[in-house]
Amino acid sequence: MHYLVCSQCQSEFVTRNKQAKYCSRPCSNSGRARVKKDLTTKTNPSHFINGATSITEITHSVSALNDQRPFEISPSDGLPGYIQFTSNGNEHAESGKRWAARNKEKDVITLAGNGCSLQVDKGQLVLRSGYTCSTVPNLERRISRGVHVVRAIIVLNTTGNLSTAAIQWCADQRIALYMLDRDASLTALTHTPTPHVVSLRRLQYSTDSIVLAREILVRKLAACCRTKSELTESIITFVESIKQANSLDTLRLLEARAALTYWSAWNMPIKWKEKSVPTEWKSFTQRASGISGKGYQATHPVNSLLNYAYAILAGQVERALQISGLDVAVGSLHADQDGRASLVFDLMEPLRPVIDQIIFSWASTQRWRRADFVVDRKGVIRLHPQLGRVVVKKAMLPEKTIRAEIDFYIGRLKQLNHQSPKPAA
Repeated sequence: MHYLVCSQCQSEFVTRNKQAKYCSRPCSNSGRARVKKDLTTKTNPSHFINGATSITEITHSVSALNDQRPFEISPSDGLPGYIQFTSNGNEHAESGKRWAARNKEKDVITLAGNGCSLQVDKGQLVLRSGYTCSTVPNLERRISRGVHVVRAIIVLNTTGNLSTAAIQWCADQRIALYMLDRDASLTALTHTPTPHVVSLRRLQYSTDSIVLAREILVRKLAACCRTKSELTESIITFVESIKQANSLDTLRLLEARAALTYWSAWNMPIKWKEKSVPTEWKSFTQRASGISGKGYQATHPVNSLLNYAYAILAGQVERALQISGLDVAVGSLHADQDGRASLVFDLMEPLRPVIDQIIFSWASTQRWRRADFVVDRKGVIRLHPQLGRVVVKKAMLPEKTIRAEIDFYIGRLKQLNHQSPKPAA
């Protein structure tokens, strides 16, 4: 390994390439632009898009390129290839330092950055941050068996090294391991060997889905009332309608209407250090994305925070369900779909308001900066890796909270089975 200093932001970073000049992609973009400034200011007749628009014209017409970063012209659509990097290297590094300093880890450890690794050396679990995380104070940490308080390790990356010995080490120590990609999707998790409780699974397959779906929604709306007490009167109306619904389609329609009421209660201003952020970012008004029409592919920073938080919640619920021996694919409220853990999304519903309270209460106290978020060319917002570490750690609920929801579901499965008529012998 080589310990170098970034030519752009002057931060120290670790790399295997001793000739590396920059600590991250944003720094590389800004640094190369500074060195090759004349290439972006001179019009080259051979560089035209569709024979009409020069590179100089694009530079002046796209605000994201006004800091003179280098860019490439994509032959598919004629747009600059690096338009998604809207913050320069210095701002990116400063944001990383600020969030890394706020990330106090004890029982939940997070890793981020390209090349992060989880391995075992001399009986200890060794956690190394990625090469691009030069702003992280502790680039390497070691954990010994039996004398730690770690209950979960969260990896926010899709590139790195994870040894089979490390997976076994975490399993032996009952440490949950979660992996999230840059789109805030849960890609992997570990748990103890699944017991495959056949009796519970038979109850899942035979119990009336509508009855369970009603109870899940009632519990969710009760949690919404605890989080937003001013909605109690409005929510009670939906609860009464849900108890009388006789089809899943009706239940889902009532849930959607209740969601509109619930999310409108979270409307609030968002504080920013810069004045140049998009107008839509200065307040939270809706959960739906402008691209997907739903929660995923967030087009608002707060929704991006929520997506990371929900991803960890999904991992916690799925892990608890697997340990309990339930079939995660068999849900009640969410429709069956190959490749989807419908039961996970069912049992997440009563817990979502708890996550909402945590994230909104925290987000309203922060003074955000533009460099805390990255917007791609489609407009999808993602978090700075160091900010992502803080968010997922805040979103980790106590195991007893997750366990209580699972136990309630199992209890209702057994009660409904005793109440249903037995087939004749």
